[in-house]
Amino acid sequence: MNILFFSTLYTVFFSIILQAFPFMLLGAFLASILHIFVSDQLIIKIFPNKSGIGFLTALFSGFIFPVCECATVPLMTGLIKKKVSMPIAVTFMLAAPIANPISIIATLYAFSEMPLVAVYRVCFGLATALIIGLFLLLYPDKDIQKDETAEACACACGHEHGEHCHEDRHADSFKEKLIALFLHTGDEFFNAGKFLIIGAFFTAVIRVAIPENIFFLHATSGLLGILIQMLFAFLFSACSTSDAFIAKSFLGRFNLASVMGFLIYGPMMDIKNLFMLLSMFKKRFVIELALIVTVLNILAIFVFTHMFM
Repeated sequence: MNILFFSTLYTVFFSIILQAFPFMLLGAFLASILHIFVSDQLIIKIFPNKSGIGFLTALFSGFIFPVCECATVPLMTGLIKKKVSMPIAVTFMLAAPIANPISIIATLYAFSEMPLVAVYRVCFGLATALIIGLFLLLYPDKDIQKDETAEACACACGHEHGEHCHEDRHADSFKEKLIALFLHTGDEFFNAGKFLIIGAFFTAVIRVAIPENIFFLHATSGLLGILIQMLFAFLFSACSTSDAFIAKSFLGRFNLASVMGFLIYGPMMDIKNLFMLLSMFKKRFVIELALIVTVLNILAIFVFTHMFM
């Protein structure tokens, strides 16, 4: 029994790690490209600060940057470092995994007999991300990053206290910038990676140690069903490019509205993302953001239920 438990734990843990690391590496690489090669003026032009165009850009950038939620936290941090407003950066973090073309194709494939599920997921997911972003306009956009994130963590060369405001950005030759790019990518990747490992470990323990039937208890619809599916999405921490197949397995024991809670909430908030956010932002901001995302997701699913069920 113990051998089976640890064997299953090992399999689940490494499946999460192997699934998430490539996308997180891609996110760290894209964030490093922003940091090394792209000027503040261009980023601010692409993501207009505190404007409707900025939110629209954040909503649909996932089509251009095909990354899942494993990669959006480093990208969001890179945008904030570029002085893009926090609500717009958060909107991008929440919307990009859902607008990811790979996620859309996977959802269409998983729900091949119900193609509208992919449409519902994209429409309600982007709408929820936009509402959360607009709500965060009321949030004081100051003092949310940890000191080491704001000053030193992004330095590709590892200088302390942000020496000369990241000397790697001022490298003269393309070769120097290319070297700085890979150094910075490694720094971002390993800084966030240790928290992904912690999150993946807790996710694996929960999935293996807690019997599945404890969660069901005949509550397959209504508010409790939605909350259970959102809890599954949070605990399982599945990549947005593959979570549709997990969600499909619940259809039958849970109604479609509850399963939509899994499909929409999962890409926005899960254990591994929570750990990565805690590594880069102050605890109070992360807790408040998680609560805002959770409450507005519940409201969005209720709207979906009344409109389409």
